[in-house]
Amino acid sequence: MKTKKTLSSEYYLDQSIYEKEKTNILYRNWNYIGHNSEIKNAGDYLTTVIGDERLIIIRTDSGELKGFYNVCRHRAHTLLEKRGRVSSITCPYHSWNYSIEGELKHAKNADKMTDFKRSDYCLTSFQVIDICNFIFVNLDDSAQHLNRQAVGFEKDLKKKIPFLDKLRALPPDKERPSVIGANWKIVVDNYLECYHCTKAHPAFVNMIDMSRYQTDVFKLWSRQYAPNTNPDNKAYKFNRNSSVQDMCFWYIWPNTALGYVPGVEALFFSSIRPNSIDKTTRYGHWLVTDETVLPDGFSDYMNKILFTEDISICESVQKGIKSKSYKKGPFMIDPEHSGISETAVQSFHDLIRNSLSTDSEVG
Repeated sequence: MKTKKTLSSEYYLDQSIYEKEKTNILYRNWNYIGHNSEIKNAGDYLTTVIGDERLIIIRTDSGELKGFYNVCRHRAHTLLEKRGRVSSITCPYHSWNYSIEGELKHAKNADKMTDFKRSDYCLTSFQVIDICNFIFVNLDDSAQHLNRQAVGFEKDLKKKIPFLDKLRALPPDKERPSVIGANWKIVVDNYLECYHCTKAHPAFVNMIDMSRYQTDVFKLWSRQYAPNTNPDNKAYKFNRNSSVQDMCFWYIWPNTALGYVPGVEALFFSSIRPNSIDKTTRYGHWLVTDETVLPDGFSDYMNKILFTEDISICESVQKGIKSKSYKKGPFMIDPEHSGISETAVQSFHDLIRNSLSTDSEVG
């Protein structure tokens, strides 16, 4: 197999490339936001940030999910903070008031302006969908539904997670490290391969059978799967009679990571988003069922060992990629796409190149 090369170092360091990524990638593709269990009732809302855009996702009186830019149409003040429930949306600056459907209801002095039309100043919206109760947004009004882009993903998710419909979101784990001093693509690169696992995650590889670990790449998503695991391992011990005895990680272009680990009916779901060219936050949470019992040592291993190991790796790469000695590296690929193959990273780099070489939407 002919050796292919990674993205060159300037993709992780050049500010102009980073600005183009926001426009061509973050604002044109589907970003994971949260779970339906977090905004169940009319007026429940979440706020988030994607690139430079502040956003609101809210449940309307009809039960529909809607997305609005978190920007007042008068003087651009932020409308809502964090998460909560409202009966209407009032700007803290000049008290413009909007319905939870996004319509402008009140603006002081509007009745004294003969040509002022409230309908001209409704909140600006964007696409919101849910797949299996997981909420995604896209700031490109012309973008296809995620199911048409990531063909087969929803079917695969339902097949591998029989407890999918019983999941509810846990509050954000304050002990989970989420801010990483590295470019967002370095974080995705690291997530997409287990070539590093034997050296970097010894307890993890003691828990799974690396000889059966498999990576499969599809059009805009990929999957890492380990059918065989070891309940008596060095990460956290779990019951060999547990309903979950395998492990699966999924990736959806451009920045969604999700998966489950053995021994527990729980799913992690996160969105890997850049704060700047060299700082990234993983927004996300665990989802569990009402019957889920976390194994002893599970949270400590995930938060204090596994996530910490990956953060250390990513931050070291960010430092090293600045060296004049480094330009680009080889992809280590095998035809069988085993768990140590970097085939998913190669696919991710191809999507990055394609997105930045043209103004047309990927996929």
